[in-house]
Amino acid sequence: QLLMTLGEEGVAASDETHFGRPQDVAFLPDGSALVADGLTNSRIVKLDRNGRFVMAWGSRGTEAGQFSAVHGVEVDRNRRVYVADRANKRVQVFDENGKHLATWPNIRFPNHILVSEATQDVWVGDNMTAEMLKFDTSGKRLFAWDASGTAPGGFGELHQFSVDAEGTVYVADNVLGRLQKLRPKRRADPAQLIGPPKALVTKR
Repeated sequence: QLLMTLGEEGVAASDETHFGRPQDVAFLPDGSALVADGLTNSRIVKLDRNGRFVMAWGSRGTEAGQFSAVHGVEVDRNRRVYVADRANKRVQVFDENGKHLATWPNIRFPNHILVSEATQDVWVGDNMTAEMLKFDTSGKRLFAWDASGTAPGGFGELHQFSVDAEGTVYVADNVLGRLQKLRPKRRADPAQLIGPPKALVTKR
């Protein structure tokens, strides 16, 4: 059952009721949403829990708070907002109202971000070649594993990923055109596993 439609099909704009090729959505604890808007536009749009426009931040460029190909957005338990600023080869960090807090540079092609709920590790799906990167919330790189290749377990482009409650990882490959399911090996080092994200907001 369709409950809500935001934007207008076939119409791209940067006003309060349209989008420009939005790429991702994340939720704050109160149910408000952040939209990575995205490839035609270069901004983050904040909506309330009923889908009403609250604010937007960002413009096209390379300075702090500017974007080029906003491809992913994620929120941690302290309401910090992580943005995959793909064409600028970086992740930017903001508060929930768009104040720039930090920039994590030198990431080749960040597509997607996931924050593990229990540990608050920040995982970034990087590409060219495909790598899974693990950071702490201050931007310190903790671990990475090579995810490139065409064999099972490899990716042509690590485009987007998610994790279920058992730690099973599901990855969409935009180049090879496939979805893969990865289950943790027995006795795997927990520090090298992607933990499940926070549960979605429940309806009040």
